[in-house]
Amino acid sequence: MQGTVSFHPIDLEFFDGVIQPLIEGQKINPETYLELALRQRESMARVARYIGTLETLLELYEPPPPIAEGKLWDRVRSRLERFDHRPDPLSVLVRRQVEPDLHLYGRPFFITEGSAERVAGLADEYMGCSDGEEVDSLILDQLLRLDKELGKSVEPDGPEERGSSMSYRNELLGALKEIFDLSQAAATQDRWGPAGGERERADRVLSRELPWRAVLLHSRAIPYWIGENVDGLETICKAAGVTLPDFLTPAWRLLGDACEQYPALRDAMGTELHDDCQVGAFVSPADVPELLQFLSSEGSRIIRIATQHGQGPVCSLLLRKIRECAHFAAKHELGYLEASGIPPMHANVDDELSTARQVVSVAVDTL
Repeated sequence: MQGTVSFHPIDLEFFDGVIQPLIEGQKINPETYLELALRQRESMARVARYIGTLETLLELYEPPPPIAEGKLWDRVRSRLERFDHRPDPLSVLVRRQVEPDLHLYGRPFFITEGSAERVAGLADEYMGCSDGEEVDSLILDQLLRLDKELGKSVEPDGPEERGSSMSYRNELLGALKEIFDLSQAAATQDRWGPAGGERERADRVLSRELPWRAVLLHSRAIPYWIGENVDGLETICKAAGVTLPDFLTPAWRLLGDACEQYPALRDAMGTELHDDCQVGAFVSPADVPELLQFLSSEGSRIIRIATQHGQGPVCSLLLRKIRECAHFAAKHELGYLEASGIPPMHANVDDELSTARQVVSVAVDTL
């Protein structure tokens, strides 16, 4: 697929206690879920400020682009200025120590640890923070781990930009209600569509959108890993000629009887990601240890084949993220899931859920 792929430790209790009852038209108590989601949002709002600073410093490392138009002398001078560019020492340090695809965008929160065990431990610490000062302290420790000067010099980028917790809570509740309403419309063979827009059979919309909508909501409460311009595990195994492990299955388990009630929903769910806003391979909690063993036994071979095609570093980083996610899942007896098109954690803003729901609606219309 070569797009944005995310790797999720999957809490089956969320799907069993929140999503499946909504599909069946039952009432739920979402308070535990909302508490986790609001806490994660608070932590990511603090993290995003530091990510903003580090992004700015990385930009300052690069010389300004040359002027393409204008007077000849101005264009010549802009090119000379590029040759004379001397980046700020702090931006040089950030460029040397920070791996953007891992530290800023690949892992949940801001984690610079080396081992999967320490990464999982830091994710737990972030999730357990009760206030912003505790989050800032963890961020500072991670900066110091990279370099003492980063710990002393990197300051958060401006004030936190987010709306009220109540607004975000209402966004989450609205997204949960949409799953309830869509499922009810499908059960009564009604039609579904945006206000003032084209409506179609609700069961067709449910088959296209329900899995992704559910995983999006899950991702607001449970940390996950993400990769840009990569593929899922099945695709890279096929590319490397590695036999696919039996424990990779479609994510039917997450939606319970809905897959039996709506055969098109079951048929739409597979193990390989082909499009944006899609749910892919699932590994049950009981089989996650086998996933870790598979990565240990076959990872080197996959990376070696990728290296022959000029994709060694990209593949190595991808497998590292999958391994870290699987380790976190094993630690907490969670499942593992791949998806495409889930917004990054640090992109938490007031309208992220409504924006993401619009994205999936637009994306599926193009399939």
